[in-house]
Amino acid sequence: MHALLGALALLAAAAEPQVLAIDAPQSAIRFRVDHKLHKVEGLSRSIEGKALLEDGKVRAMVRVPVQSFDSGDANRDSHMLETLEAGRFPYVVLKAAGRAALPQPGGKPLETTLQGELDFHGVRRPIELPVTVETGRDGAVRVRGRLTVSLEAHAIQRPSLLLVKLDDACVVEVDLKLGRAG
Repeated sequence: MHALLGALALLAAAAEPQVLAIDAPQSAIRFRVDHKLHKVEGLSRSIEGKALLEDGKVRAMVRVPVQSFDSGDANRDSHMLETLEAGRFPYVVLKAAGRAALPQPGGKPLETTLQGELDFHGVRRPIELPVTVETGRDGAVRVRGRLTVSLEAHAIQRPSLLLVKLDDACVVEVDLKLGRAG
């Protein structure tokens, strides 16, 4: 009887729009850029965003302040802020949508691809973001994905070290924890 009531409650909840908000301290966006002589990795946990689930579709928006990325080297980070013109373009914004339903708590993860737009350095480009979605037993939703962003496509002048430019590809890994918005 309890299982039947639980299933009915899930069905009723699924029919209503759900808004999920990012739990920033439990989420991370990482980046990696390569140079012939070394790799640079950075991290931000200053992530804002929400996702709306309705009728088997999801629409999401994630925003990260450029100044919040930390590579562990203050001098390099300062140079990055200059290169990315953080004063003019203070945020990286991702807007995405796709077909998705939340997996059962503790159940098999869902794999899907979101289509959207990345606004980086004032340039908006279409993106495809393959993601894995899991629902924990506590009801929290974990979304993980990875994409490669072209710096040149976003009008970013690639810095040089010893006359060798940084590679064009910036690998971005998304690991977001979301919970029901209050």
